[in-house]
Amino acid sequence: MATSLKDTPMTPTIKTQKADKKSRPVVMAAIVGALVGALVSAGVLVAFREDSNTRVVRTTQVATPADTSSSALSEKVTVASVIDAAGPAVVAISVTTNSGEGAGTGFVITEDGYIVTNNHVIEDATSIEVSFTDGSIKSAKLVGADPGVDLAVLKVSGSGLPVVAIGDSDAVQVGDDVVAIGNALALEGGLSVTRGIISGTNRTVNTNTGASLQGMLQTDASINPGNSGGPLLDANARVIGINTAIADPGSSQDVGFAIPISSANPIIADLRLGREPAFLGVSTQSVTAALDRELSLGLTSGAYVDKVTASSAAKDAGLKVGDVITKIDGSKITDSTDVLTAIRGNRPGETISITINRKGEEITVQAKLTGRPS
Repeated sequence: MATSLKDTPMTPTIKTQKADKKSRPVVMAAIVGALVGALVSAGVLVAFREDSNTRVVRTTQVATPADTSSSALSEKVTVASVIDAAGPAVVAISVTTNSGEGAGTGFVITEDGYIVTNNHVIEDATSIEVSFTDGSIKSAKLVGADPGVDLAVLKVSGSGLPVVAIGDSDAVQVGDDVVAIGNALALEGGLSVTRGIISGTNRTVNTNTGASLQGMLQTDASINPGNSGGPLLDANARVIGINTAIADPGSSQDVGFAIPISSANPIIADLRLGREPAFLGVSTQSVTAALDRELSLGLTSGAYVDKVTASSAAKDAGLKVGDVITKIDGSKITDSTDVLTAIRGNRPGETISITINRKGEEITVQAKLTGRPS
């Protein structure tokens, strides 16, 4: 069972799901808890919701960016134009595990068949199939995965495949229009498309596995079970996020979270090349005025350490819960995302310098990074 939401709404807890067995009751069970990974029974390019924000489509056009520089949808730049541009590069993912079958979504990033999705979509999969909007189905192999950031890269054979356009999530602003495309609920009929806005940025989502997804985009575009790993698109049909989690529908409505593509890009590159990511072993929260008032930190920026993993580089370096990371290798840390970025710039075995504020005292420690524990 997922742990309950924390008092601070910006740090919810997510329960990521492995592939769920094929049955309606299991689909319902998959959306119980504080947050769940959007993953349900297997299906091919499917799903619909009968509401004003959802459209079911099939498309066989080649993916090309919409011709606009606006961040808003309009009469000229419509949801349909976004679908036409990006839809062919969005795929349904069907997996088989020892416990059943499951489904999710992915998107093609190279013409020779590299595909991005969430780790929890393909976790423990014994076989993976990818379905395209033209009806073709290809067997996929896992190239690399990082459970700590819930990302995975797959590979299918092919050439000249439609690919998505990659946007810049760092430029996203609250209120920007977005479109989510995915394999929602795995029902027959075509890809599910929903629209909404960016409701918030730089959210931290802590998982029940100990991972902390940081810098997340929040959206009110409906993200249903099966959408995991699918693209969150801007008005230019460019990927700005990877749909990953939803808030418990029993306690909230239309609160979804996507991994920002700009922070995911270097991780995706590492996974494609088979490079092992470095691991420090801390979970952090961005220091805000509200957190400062709650904990009397006396700081307006930094990354507050709320968990230290046992037998990790952070533990060996002497980091403690309550420390605030202010610098790594001399570079200022303003929030939790900066910590992730700094660690990602290093490799296992390398040593980094970490400056912390501990109850008003500035301390610098050395941490020798490791690979992520299995």
